[in-house]
Amino acid sequence: MLVFPRDSNPYQDLLHGELRRAGVHVRHLGELTPSHTLNLLLLPVELAARRLGGARVVHLHWVWKFALPGGARTRRLAQWWFAAVLGVLRPLGLRLVWTAHNVLPHRQVFADDAAARRTLVRHCDLVIAHHSTTLDRLAALGAVPSRAAVIPHGPFPAPPLPPPGRPGRPRTFLFFGRIEPYKGVEDLLAAFAALPREPDVRLVVAGACPDQELAARLEASAAADDRVDLRLGRVPDKDIAGLYAESDVVVLPFREITTSGSALLALAHGRPLIVPELPALTGLPGAAVTCYRGGVTGLTPALRAAAGWDAATLARMSQAALEHVNGTGWPEIAHATRNGYATVLRHRTRQDTHPGLATEPHPTPPEGAIAGGAGARLRSLLRNVLVRGTLLLLVNTVLLAAGGFVFFTLAARNYPVEAVGWLTAVTSSVNLLSTVAALGLPTTLLRHLVKADDPRRLAAVAVIAVGALGGALALLSLLILAPLLPGGPELIGRPETIALITVLVMVTAVGGTLDAGLIAVRGTGALLAKNAAGTVLKVGALLPLVPLGFTGLVIAYGGGTLLACLLGGVSLWRRLPRPSAARARPAELLRRYLPFSAAGYLATALGMLPSTVVPLEVLAFQGPQAAAYFAIAFQVAAFLNFIPSTSAQVLFAEAQRISLRRYLRKAVVGIYGLLVPAVAVIVAGAPYILRVFGEGYSAQAAQTLRVLALAALVGAGNYLVDTILISRDRTGAYVLMNGANAALVLGLVAALLPYGLTAAALGWTLAQGVSLLLGAGVLVVSFAGRRRAAVSVADR
Repeated sequence: MLVFPRDSNPYQDLLHGELRRAGVHVRHLGELTPSHTLNLLLLPVELAARRLGGARVVHLHWVWKFALPGGARTRRLAQWWFAAVLGVLRPLGLRLVWTAHNVLPHRQVFADDAAARRTLVRHCDLVIAHHSTTLDRLAALGAVPSRAAVIPHGPFPAPPLPPPGRPGRPRTFLFFGRIEPYKGVEDLLAAFAALPREPDVRLVVAGACPDQELAARLEASAAADDRVDLRLGRVPDKDIAGLYAESDVVVLPFREITTSGSALLALAHGRPLIVPELPALTGLPGAAVTCYRGGVTGLTPALRAAAGWDAATLARMSQAALEHVNGTGWPEIAHATRNGYATVLRHRTRQDTHPGLATEPHPTPPEGAIAGGAGARLRSLLRNVLVRGTLLLLVNTVLLAAGGFVFFTLAARNYPVEAVGWLTAVTSSVNLLSTVAALGLPTTLLRHLVKADDPRRLAAVAVIAVGALGGALALLSLLILAPLLPGGPELIGRPETIALITVLVMVTAVGGTLDAGLIAVRGTGALLAKNAAGTVLKVGALLPLVPLGFTGLVIAYGGGTLLACLLGGVSLWRRLPRPSAARARPAELLRRYLPFSAAGYLATALGMLPSTVVPLEVLAFQGPQAAAYFAIAFQVAAFLNFIPSTSAQVLFAEAQRISLRRYLRKAVVGIYGLLVPAVAVIVAGAPYILRVFGEGYSAQAAQTLRVLALAALVGAGNYLVDTILISRDRTGAYVLMNGANAALVLGLVAALLPYGLTAAALGWTLAQGVSLLLGAGVLVVSFAGRRRAAVSVADR
């Protein structure tokens, strides 16, 4: 069980101590570093890591620790991040329990605390209240929990004290606790001031008061009455018992309250209470408590009456207080809390093991049995799982490309050039980091998900591992590398932007893993649908977020990515069947499957370097404005790569079934038959194409786009070389080629960047050409070696 936040209130230590004795493993969240803000940003990563370690329940007590530095300026962001953290719990397989110590925070935390409460209750699997009135007040707020339990507040331990009302001393009233406006200490001072000088009475007010204006008013009131002893400041734990020992009656004049630990602490010390008639206090023992109505006008008579109580009355009330707190102990409270955890976990088991909607493959007619007619042939072709899946993947690629084109077009026309430049750097960094963070687990899902004994557990472990590592890598890279870039120190100084980028890396890495799972279970239709939904949101959010500048761009981009990720997770989960065997531990699953994809992981990571690092090089050498110009040209030219990349995927799929040589020739003809006309269009129309993004892009990047378009003719050959190598299990050569290509591209682009953007594009083109020559040599050497080995074996 994970607890957030840690608080000095002894309630937590008493409850958690009994829970540990009952067999519950208790860990606190949000304490990874000395920085409160950094710990808050790391919460999703920490949650994922803790879930991998076996955590199942998150117990939230208060929300004050979700506040961000900046006060009122960051409350909206804090509320957004609060909702984001709550949103990752269910996908991680964690259940949320909230103890409603108060209906609303006593001091404002979010821009709209009531809305944040409703969000919290919607995400809760169990709400624990100390009194039923708390649930009624939450319902009045529009926050009705799906499951609730009333578990009373437990007593606080206290040493035995002398009974109140000892002779020879003035009747002493005490208020003790943190002083906030809702606690009504000003009302207490006003009511006490109305008491006559006889009998001899005294008032002690002790506790920290964080509100400086309230503290000043209290000091002014206390100075006017020499019977008042005002002690503002935290009272050390060792002095608390002495404070109660010198008092006779405790007064808690709350204006509103949900739960009062202060009342229970007073009863535990055997002190009678004076409290207002509030629903949350009806559970206090009547024999030890006097209630009043009407604020100051009701409190003054109650104080006057208590000043006249004799020693016997005070002793009876003290005994009733002690009997009350000894009635329900912490073992019983911990047992009830543990039963609440068990209830939500049993609910999770019933819900999560509901039979999945497994996708059945469509039967493919036997060869020669296809009915005549073009329509019948088309229907039969589309019933082929391979053809249908490939077609949907091609449509998905076109959709993402078109969505990206529209997104960057709107961004370029409505946002500052520097913001677009920074976004391209961010998206490049995100794509690179998410690929590195994937650990090759998407490949693992492609190969093993369908045949796994427990596919749901395998998918969950892969997603959690990828998300956790992705967040950690994002934070580490941003904190280390961003200060080295132009404008980087300013970026680091904006915690909201750091948080957005971190979440974006996690979501992108998880989304890629879920995509692999959907492909493995033949869910390419769902893959297309969820990416379409994400693209619509991504583009639709751009214009409303223009006032936020760069942050708005990241939110729009990340919002669409997050929606696609969530829809993909739901779709994949429904398609996975229940486990057919005993469930393996997460660590065991990682050890079993991770080695299978190591080589492919390395090659993929190396292959991502050119497209993700080159925009960062441009940003570092030329600044954000030049980075924007280059990135738009780079994006347009990248559309050309969809032709060889999708054709290479089809070639790879068919090479596993039929002769590679037979399909290779068709692939070459098909790729260049489509690519050459497309390159010619872009070379001729580069200025007009870029004018869509703005006149500045057309003037500064047209020549760069022409060179990058010509590079696609050479790059297509590299796609074919990679496909041939991986199709024939030449993984070592495949890794070598991707590494060599990355080194050539990054080196030549960096060398030529000081001479301008077109020179950088030329460096890209030269690197692709050298890679193709090297690849041809690797193919000759690799397959010549294999033929010699085959001849040698035949001779023996």
